Amino acid sequence: MKKSHRMQILVDLAKRKEDTAAQQLARDKAKVQYDEQKLNELREYAGQYESERNLLGLSAYLTTNYQHFVNRVQQAIIQQEAAVGRSEQQADMSMRRWLQARSKTKSMDWLKEKNHKAELVVEAKQEQRQSDEFAMRRFLDNMR
Repeated sequence: MKKSHRMQILVDLAKRKEDTAAQQLARDKAKVQYDEQKLNELREYAGQYESERNLLGLSAYLTTNYQHFVNRVQQAIIQQEAAVGRSEQQADMSMRRWLQARSKTKSMDWLKEKNHKAELVVEAKQEQRQSDEFAMRRFLDNMR
């Protein structure tokens, strides 16, 4: 088996790893988007309640309960911001893994092509030598 054919097997393996890394990256980016959407929804929800509190003339007791509720929503926002940060870190790590896998695939493919070109040069030289040998035999046969 030619070296370029053996290299193709390695290129295919590297490509599979690259594809797997790309799929993970896509999942991680989708998670970031989901977490950011959830965070935006929480912020909108908190903003609505905050503006409604100002419009409602609530008693001191209801205002305290209302404020506790708004505080819990604010805590949920802080937790969701942390979740977004973790998701972004995971997506960044996935991006680095994908870039490394992509780089490896390109390197392996380049090396395979280099070997293939070298094999073509060797084959061309062999064909030329055989052609020269054949021509020389014909010439010698015609001389006899």
